[in-house]
Amino acid sequence: MIGRKLVWTAFIFLTAIISVSVILRIIEEYTLSNILFSSALVVFLIFSWIQRKIKEDMLPFLSEDYKEKEWRYYLTSLLSFILLLFTSLITIFIVFFDLNISRTLITILMGGVLLLMLYTVLSMPTVEKTVAYPIFLIFAFIFSLIVIASQMDIGYHLPENISPILIKMSDPLFLLNIALISWMASLMAGGEIPAPTESVVGMRERGRLVKEEVILRRNIIYLSIVGLIVAFILINILAIIKLPGNIELSRFGWGYALIAISIIMLVILIFYIIFILPEKTGALKEKYEPETLKRILVLSSSVVFAGIFVALAILTQLGKIQSIGPVALSTKNSIDFAIFAILASVGPFGFYEYARYRKIDLLEERFPEFLRDLAESRKAGMTMARAVEMSAKGDYGYLTPEIKKMAVQISWGLPFSEALKRFGERIKTSLVQRTTTMVVKSSEAGGKVADVIEAAAKNVREIKILQAERRTEMKMYLMIIYISFFVFLAVIIALAGMFLPKLYEASTGGAASIIGGGAGISLEEYRFIYICTVLSQAIGNGIVAGALSEGKVLAGLRHAAIMILIAYIVFKVFI
Repeated sequence: MIGRKLVWTAFIFLTAIISVSVILRIIEEYTLSNILFSSALVVFLIFSWIQRKIKEDMLPFLSEDYKEKEWRYYLTSLLSFILLLFTSLITIFIVFFDLNISRTLITILMGGVLLLMLYTVLSMPTVEKTVAYPIFLIFAFIFSLIVIASQMDIGYHLPENISPILIKMSDPLFLLNIALISWMASLMAGGEIPAPTESVVGMRERGRLVKEEVILRRNIIYLSIVGLIVAFILINILAIIKLPGNIELSRFGWGYALIAISIIMLVILIFYIIFILPEKTGALKEKYEPETLKRILVLSSSVVFAGIFVALAILTQLGKIQSIGPVALSTKNSIDFAIFAILASVGPFGFYEYARYRKIDLLEERFPEFLRDLAESRKAGMTMARAVEMSAKGDYGYLTPEIKKMAVQISWGLPFSEALKRFGERIKTSLVQRTTTMVVKSSEAGGKVADVIEAAAKNVREIKILQAERRTEMKMYLMIIYISFFVFLAVIIALAGMFLPKLYEASTGGAASIIGGGAGISLEEYRFIYICTVLSQAIGNGIVAGALSEGKVLAGLRHAAIMILIAYIVFKVFI
């Protein structure tokens, strides 16, 4: 935008500064490294403000074709946002949770963010005058200058008795990260870097127009994703196992390799979402119904999380994982991950099914009211098309959008019988479909449609009353199931937390034979058996509760998840 030579000069200068800062951090000259990096950031903040003024002066003389953003500018802005987000997360873990990762990595990542932001800023000719731009720019200046002043021992010093959180927040790397975030926010507010959503849309649209220029093809993305997943798994395996011949690779910095693979994987997935996923989604929508797609999505998410927890349970039990970040783990935590896997398997899908059943119930409750209004409008002399249009102005809860859609279809010339038939197909409940089919057949036969609709409304209302009475009666049995589970849980807690430990303390030598005759079984093994028993009871009781209350076995998964969660919390608190 402002000259190829200037762009290359800025890039070379910035790369040299980042390299020197990284070298200084490697040789443990942390103060000089922080001063150099923050000084470079201040220089480029000033440079960014100057080139923005140049853009504002040149903007009236640029053609619309020149102002058009190319997809590679969207790409660099999106990459800089992803990289900054990843850098911020690692910085938080290093500063606040003492993650055992070298801070040199943070310097390298922040340098990469600076290069990507600089390229995007120098390449895009557009700017927008907003109040937010100078505010965020001033914040970036302030945090950069604070780092320089703190490293040069200038200005105000924090008192010794200050909160540890504030001390960690004054860490130079954390402050530099905040400065970078402020600068990116100012550039996005000023129109010099597209927002992430704008970048995704821009890349998708520009990719359609210049497909011959896009290097990334479908097969390359597929192979990259598969290759990165395989590399991720192999590195994890090599980091935790011993090779034959007493060859140990655990001392290698596998954490850096995993971080690099994670960043690349994230970028490749972004490409997949932008270039391939829309086509796949369109094909799935043609093959499956929206409700089926939602269920597949919920089940897929549950399977993924359950698989992760199962893997963690196995690795923890084998002693291959001792911690996750600042959280220390032992073999006792394997049962925790196993319970999390069960919750991930039954909880989300159970609550989703309950929400779906609840929505269907609310739809069917308002359906008789809609039919009654149609019948009254018809008896008042209105045509069925006019009656539907009048009903579309009312409030029928979840039915209202479908009624409005039916009114729009009738206004486009669709016959009432066909519009009502499609209405029943969209609702997809047996009660609504049976009733709409009866009304459609009556309308086509030419009988008194108003009387048929009124009779259908009465029939639906009676069915809903019977269902409500059944649910009311079943609530007593549902309460009994929960009470019996709590009693069983209390007995198990008393046994595992009070009875068994007293027996072990009171017995000597032959304690195992005293307790049930199970020689060689430890107290922890008995507790494990009790936990498994409670989990089995929770799942069984939940399924029965769902079958009794809603008449659906899948609805019981919600009750099972609730009971499992209660049992887990009780065991963690009392045992």
